Amino acid sequence: MAPAALLLKYILVRDKYKREPMRLIGVTFLLGALGIIPATIIELLLGFDNILVTTFLSVAIVEETMKYLAVRAKAYNSINFNEVMDGVVYGVAAGLGFATVENIFYVLGFGTISTALIRAFMSVPSHAAYGGIMGFYLGMAKPFRLSSKQHERKLIITGLAIAILLHGLYDTIAFTQEGLAGLAGLLVMTAISWVILLRLIKKALSLSPIRWGVTSPYPVTYQTYTNRFCTQCGFQREFASRFCINCGRAFEQAN
Repeated sequence: MAPAALLLKYILVRDKYKREPMRLIGVTFLLGALGIIPATIIELLLGFDNILVTTFLSVAIVEETMKYLAVRAKAYNSINFNEVMDGVVYGVAAGLGFATVENIFYVLGFGTISTALIRAFMSVPSHAAYGGIMGFYLGMAKPFRLSSKQHERKLIITGLAIAILLHGLYDTIAFTQEGLAGLAGLLVMTAISWVILLRLIKKALSLSPIRWGVTSPYPVTYQTYTNRFCTQCGFQREFASRFCINCGRAFEQAN
């Protein structure tokens, strides 16, 4: 349980512009944890002989859908969910809730230190990353829930697809590779997932209405303030500059 607590604390610290109510975070965490029950039942019913079909269809799709439903059931409809970073926070909470219960079952079932360590440093962080990535796209989608259901669905499906792909690849390595090669593969997949999540967190923070000094809530888009901040990294643009001094991106036009 310790890795989940530390990772959740890290994400909450990153949410520096507007903190979410701990009660809603706790509810989302609990819903993610309860998701292990239907996920386990469905996975047992969808047993396949083919490893790829098993890892993607009966594991990755099922588990990421449970995390999505955990966020959608309560947090997504809350007035507190009003910026993109909120999606990341609640997505990570749902992912860590799921991972915590799963981790307890695995450690109690196998009862080895190596199992606990591998899951602490790779499996639990990976679940958090998948949830956070999915949550980012939920945060991007919510502004369109009233104006464009089609665009909302497209963003939600995109987030789920990325999470499912990463999860499926991770589990495929876990089921097919052994020894140091397997550990290296899992470590690489965990690192890739977190690189993606951290980049999305940076983008989410750059879109915060509070950062821009906007009094109204959703939506704040990349196009809203293209002349003030870099659209790639979110760094504040120097007056009359043609390139971002942080990432080097060329601006289409000067201030």
